[in-house]
Amino acid sequence: MTTYIYAVVHAGHPVTVEGSTGVGAPPAALREVRSDDLVAVVSDAPEGLRAKRRDLEAHQRVVESVASAGTALPMRFGTVAPDDEAVRTALADRAERYRELLGTVDGAAEFNLKAADREEAMLRELLIRDPDLRELNEALRARGGGSHDDRLAFGGRVAAAVDTWRSANAERILAELRPHAVRTRVGPAVDGCAANISFLVATNARDGFEESVRRLRGDLSAHTELAVYGPLPPYSFVD
Repeated sequence: MTTYIYAVVHAGHPVTVEGSTGVGAPPAALREVRSDDLVAVVSDAPEGLRAKRRDLEAHQRVVESVASAGTALPMRFGTVAPDDEAVRTALADRAERYRELLGTVDGAAEFNLKAADREEAMLRELLIRDPDLRELNEALRARGGGSHDDRLAFGGRVAAAVDTWRSANAERILAELRPHAVRTRVGPAVDGCAANISFLVATNARDGFEESVRRLRGDLSAHTELAVYGPLPPYSFVD
């Protein structure tokens, strides 16, 4: 039976899996696979595993339960091994790496920040800041929008200005929040967002991090909306 993996923890982690279940229909019972001072929280993997809402929620529930009880390395949905013995071998072969990662995330949680543009306000601000762009926009409006080529050229100028704007916003956000984080990781681009960044924040730095977020929200509120998700298991900081 294929083994489904939820998280890796230290052997002393107070996780209790007895009576708990995970993915599958019916939900599979959780169990532990041990190797020296490391433990993997696992269950049987269902046949034909797919990213159904039921199983996504079950995976998240298990990971959050384990992480809330102590330091854990969360696995992403769909992480499987041929069997328990393969998991045990992986724990032994990569033990130093797992211990290093556990040390990195110990006493910390992930916070993901997305900076979404308030598009109309952002474009107005760009026209105010860039006289050449404003002049070109006014000239096009005076000509009823101008030719197709004129509109393409203007669109290219606007797109370049938006990219520069977003880069500057992302750099400012990183500069403000990085000092409060153990690590940072820039995520994939999200349409309409200047930034998608995850921060690994220690418990004793959380107040400072949240205060900096509040300050940024106030400073950027006219044209940018900051959404912060967390605390989360440190998915972005586990390779």
